[in-house]
Amino acid sequence: MLLYGIVENEKLSQRTLEDTFNDFLFKTLFDLDKSETIRRSSISERLSKIDSDYFRQIYQCIYQQFHDAYPNKDKGNHHLIHVDSSMVSEASAKLLKGIDHKNGKKSVKYSMAFDGLLPCHSEVFTKATYSSEDMALPEAIMNHVKQDIQHQNIYVIDRGLQSTRTMKSFTNDAVTFIVRAKENRKHI
Repeated sequence: MLLYGIVENEKLSQRTLEDTFNDFLFKTLFDLDKSETIRRSSISERLSKIDSDYFRQIYQCIYQQFHDAYPNKDKGNHHLIHVDSSMVSEASAKLLKGIDHKNGKKSVKYSMAFDGLLPCHSEVFTKATYSSEDMALPEAIMNHVKQDIQHQNIYVIDRGLQSTRTMKSFTNDAVTFIVRAKENRKHI
């Protein structure tokens, strides 16, 4: 019902999911009893118990099917993978985990890798050490490299990565990258 609701509704809410479930077309498509109903409170309770890893697995499955259905004709060529991170802050009470700023807010850092067609890798960081791009971006990139062992990717990184140690480590590990760095860098 959740996946159908995401595709079918412009704005997703518990109310639209309730309406979706109670819709004749939904019940017909999924061979449900026409008299069966559901309430928002029941939807809320069920959603609160879904393991977030479930959504990661769904995305990876769909991404792989899409990738297999539309293979890159130039498999031998390099692939540009754009990688960036963003920090999102929210009231402390709304996040169970996060980078605690001790001011009533917590933050979560999201790092995404984009292959030009779809996001191909994501990481969520909740520890304070990852508030620095020099910590989050390299870990996201290296995790993607591990996932795509035979890669010939070139990672495109914005100015967030400044550590020459990380650049040297990428070079030693045969991770090709393009970075917009500060002037007068000692690493080429």
